Amino acid sequence: MIQSAFKHIDVAVTSLIDICDQLSEQDLTLTPIEGEPPVGELLSHLSMICRADVYISEGASEEEMASFYEENQPQTLSEIKQALIENQMYLYQRYRQFNTEELLKVTDSYWGASYSRLEWLLEIMGHVYHDRGQLYTMLTLTGRETKVPLLK
Repeated sequence: MIQSAFKHIDVAVTSLIDICDQLSEQDLTLTPIEGEPPVGELLSHLSMICRADVYISEGASEEEMASFYEENQPQTLSEIKQALIENQMYLYQRYRQFNTEELLKVTDSYWGASYSRLEWLLEIMGHVYHDRGQLYTMLTLTGRETKVPLLK
């Protein structure tokens, strides 16, 4: 089951790196939707999801997560791509350590969500896909056509 989720996360991360390769540093400042963060901020957030959501699933507090995000804000396209890969590998290494019993263990987030680790993995996958969809919409609204397949 985790290998199937990893396959989908691979597709999402690869497509995000491909999108980064089509952008310029100036594109990171684009804010096509009023009230939404700029493209660079969304990409920075996307690059941290795989690690941040593991921390959340392991019981990190709201304060710990705020500190994590404050200390981990990749700014350039190169930093974002590096963080995407490193945090994806962190997620995979962490989940490969779990046996079946540990994958079925229920853990709680600081806001009260309770899921098994396996369910958290699906939540992480969904989070990456959701935010990647937001990025795609933002770029489309700026007239940028990303020549990147979103599904494989």
